[in-house]
Amino acid sequence: MQTVYLPLQMAPSSLYQPILPNWSFNFLNVNAGVSSNASIEQAVLQNVGSYGKQIGHLAEALEVVIEKLKILDDQSLTKEQKDALKVFLGDVAAVRQLKQERI
Repeated sequence: MQTVYLPLQMAPSSLYQPILPNWSFNFLNVNAGVSSNASIEQAVLQNVGSYGKQIGHLAEALEVVIEKLKILDDQSLTKEQKDALKVFLGDVAAVRQLKQERI
């Protein structure tokens, strides 16, 4: 028979894992990497919009281009290329739906 001495420690005494590295919550400071011109990047974020907002505007503009030029009707595109565009347009539509639900 084996003797077991208590207290038995099966896990580390301290569990620490950073959840959002490079993020600070003294009024949300995000350091996502090196910028070639940090002051311009900061001005854009404050005056134009977040990266998500900028990407949303690009996505909506690209959606217009795809539809107006009828790119999905182009017979020279492969099935994979058409599928990629359809997935993109589906994502744009899903974001639009989420926005409408939250207004």
